[in-house]
Amino acid sequence: MAEKGEALPYDRGDKQSIYHYALNLRGSTLREKSDAEQVADIRRNKGSFGNAVEYYYFFIDNNSDSAPDFKEAGIELKTTPLKRNKDGGLSSKERLVIGMIDYMEVVNETFETSHMVEKAEDLLLISYLWEPETDPLDYRIELVEMVDLKGLPEGDLAQIKDDWETVVDKVHDGRAHEISGSDTLYLEACTKAANSSVRRKQPFSDIEAKPRAWALKASFMTAMPNRLIENMQAIGRGEGEGAMTLIELVRSRFAPYFGLTEAELGARFGYGKEGRRKPKNLCALITRRILGVSDDAKIEEFEKAGIVPKTMRIKRSGMPKESMSFPHFDYFELAETPYEDSDFASYMEQKYLFVVYREDGAGEYRLSDVALWQMPEGDVDEAERCYEEMRRRVIEGHAQNSVRSSENRCCHVRPHGRDSKDTLPTPQGDMVVKKCFWLNAGYLKGEVERITKRS
Repeated sequence: MAEKGEALPYDRGDKQSIYHYALNLRGSTLREKSDAEQVADIRRNKGSFGNAVEYYYFFIDNNSDSAPDFKEAGIELKTTPLKRNKDGGLSSKERLVIGMIDYMEVVNETFETSHMVEKAEDLLLISYLWEPETDPLDYRIELVEMVDLKGLPEGDLAQIKDDWETVVDKVHDGRAHEISGSDTLYLEACTKAANSSVRRKQPFSDIEAKPRAWALKASFMTAMPNRLIENMQAIGRGEGEGAMTLIELVRSRFAPYFGLTEAELGARFGYGKEGRRKPKNLCALITRRILGVSDDAKIEEFEKAGIVPKTMRIKRSGMPKESMSFPHFDYFELAETPYEDSDFASYMEQKYLFVVYREDGAGEYRLSDVALWQMPEGDVDEAERCYEEMRRRVIEGHAQNSVRSSENRCCHVRPHGRDSKDTLPTPQGDMVVKKCFWLNAGYLKGEVERITKRS
């Protein structure tokens, strides 16, 4: 192991030398591969693990220089945590921050010449498995890879460009203060400040905006090709479709089938054969066939954007035929988990592709539209109130008393078990029927009308 001041074990000006030296970290820990004795508390300083990798393994002095970490080779070093999922798989724990957005300068850039693209041209990405009770010195390095934004598939780059332009357009319009992570799919403008009171000037408005940084979303980092998700299949692109954004591509696939009934679509895709029972998830299967994806494969673009497809059957009255439900909750877990750490919070932050079927005069449901939906930020506060109220009732021993739709504009709680005997224990020891959170049908009616008009 080289000491500070001695010849480096790699050539700082050679990209391949740097990469091959970095590969020695894969499957190992910083304790095993360096003389580091401790890493500062990662909860107080999120950059402490990355700083330790730079200093103890690559022998780079920590600094605040905006130049690449390996100046001679033009390579930026990024460390990013992974987490173990409930199913045993791995996913990115956080977005990958690329660099700060200068509102005053970004309006003078094009995507191709932007500071963001320049920063993301050559990234050495080192991903480690974060475990809450583990000493950071013992975090195991799972992945070492070179990432070049310009080297991504054409469809990915087209979507990232569209995301970049969506954010920059808001700055051009004097609306930097209205930027939200929900505006985009792969690339986001995430808040980045020491505290929530910090603000920065923007060029076309006197209203100051939150400081933000360019970042690749955690879902995109998880689903990058050949990374953490197996059995992914991309939506096929024909001639002239390579530069389409994701929603443009999806709409182009669905457009030829608008107006057809569920039964007609089922027959078209081989699910309506005589004597064969109609699958319960027929509409979900139809969606996959329209997109040209196998029944058992994960849709690559949806994984990258964190999108979940959801069938919405809309009655002639405009009301959804069904409310939208989520998996049942565990009463112990609900009592112990605040909203911000809950699965329900992640469902509310999720993007959904609503595949809309509308009832016609004969009572048939016909495919009519597709649109992306994410709960507006103001409504998330209402969802949190529903969650915390149900949590309070469970803690106080009233788990049997669900939050009704009349008590909350967006959400409610009701049974989600097979029958009244399908129960779970509560912290007080009694057994209560399984329950889950639902989005109110009336609330969904308004949201479907809003996004389908917009799209």
